[in-house]
Amino acid sequence: MVEIFDISYAEVEIIRDLWEKNKRYHQDNSEYFKESYGSIRFDERIKVFSGYSEGKIKISVVKDKEKYIGYCISVIDGSKGELGTLHIDEAERGNGIGKRLVGKHIEWMNEKKCEEIGVTVSQENELAMEFYKKLGFYPNTLYMQMK
Repeated sequence: MVEIFDISYAEVEIIRDLWEKNKRYHQDNSEYFKESYGSIRFDERIKVFSGYSEGKIKISVVKDKEKYIGYCISVIDGSKGELGTLHIDEAERGNGIGKRLVGKHIEWMNEKKCEEIGVTVSQENELAMEFYKKLGFYPNTLYMQMK
């Protein structure tokens, strides 16, 4: 049975392997920025979330029996909620787990009275963009970067 539950920032090591899979996914599927993904380290990326106080960060994990198969980290900065990072094991995609997980995070941000809820998605990640569109997210701006 699949269960979704929250963990504290102190327990974030639980998602290291999933985060590494997410990084490899982006690295393998990037046409222009493969090397950028290769240089990102878990400890450095996760440290970004350490500055958020309890109540301003939500870390959820998905577990199937004894195996972790997904996670989502969201933060609130002022009145803006942001889905910071999401990953569902490739073999588990298409089963509604990502939708349930993101739904819980959107519900949390709404309860916290966020006036804006967003997510940053790599322009090259068409599957993620389609996933988020189905949940009501639409492109707003496009940040372009020189290689």
